[in-house]
Amino acid sequence: MNDIMLQFKIHSSPDRVYQAITTSAGISNWWTRDAVLDARAGGIGIFGFNEHQFIIDVRVGALEKNKRLAFDEVKSSHGGFDGTSISFELDGDSTHTTLKFSHRGFKSAEAMPGITTRWAYYLYSLKKYLEEGTGTPNPNDSDVWSG
Repeated sequence: MNDIMLQFKIHSSPDRVYQAITTSAGISNWWTRDAVLDARAGGIGIFGFNEHQFIIDVRVGALEKNKRLAFDEVKSSHGGFDGTSISFELDGDSTHTTLKFSHRGFKSAEAMPGITTRWAYYLYSLKKYLEEGTGTPNPNDSDVWSG
């Protein structure tokens, strides 16, 4: 199996980071404007990209306020995310948070460079949103990707 693991230091409290990753409103400011998430254990999330040309469906597996969010059932419209899991681990204090991100269980390494680049871009967008007030979620990111 192939995994993506990234770590970011965000100058914002774990509570603010948690709100940004566990609410539809928060997610729409850094990942995709087309976001619906029922943030409770067993809840469902649907994230659309480029006018629903690409869709990611998730099920919330673990949720610990200001500490952890995990999606344990991930599927995508193109199949590349099927059978993977995503987690966000938070650690910090009132002024900063260390975010440890993982997207695990890819069956093939072929798409890993592109997926890793996109996750790094979106997590940097999360950092910008929390530190500067504006992220670059889809579709605002459309000029970044080619092909």
